Amino acid sequence: MKTSWHKFASNEKELVDLLRGKECAPLRVNSTSVLLVKHQNSFHLVKNRCPHQGITLENAQCEDGHIICPWHHYSFSLEHGRGGGLYLDIYPIEKREDGYYAGFEKFSVF
Repeated sequence: MKTSWHKFASNEKELVDLLRGKECAPLRVNSTSVLLVKHQNSFHLVKNRCPHQGITLENAQCEDGHIICPWHHYSFSLEHGRGGGLYLDIYPIEKREDGYYAGFEKFSVF
């Protein structure tokens, strides 16, 4: 597996602006629908689809380090994505001098 990094914000202010006062905001990064989540002063990126039935997580709530699906109330860890016997895709965030980058794993033969 190889990680490809894609810039999605220039600075922390831009991240806060993307949230528009909410805990979660949908974004498109690397042609992937992701959800930016701010929980306890940390930013997280998760797939914007619940693995249970593919419902969007845009109106999800955060509680105790978990994101809660607004439809069936499945709970997934923001740290590792586990919850309810399923896994929510989690994307690492890397802060660099020129902004914030999301990591996407891809298969590589090299």
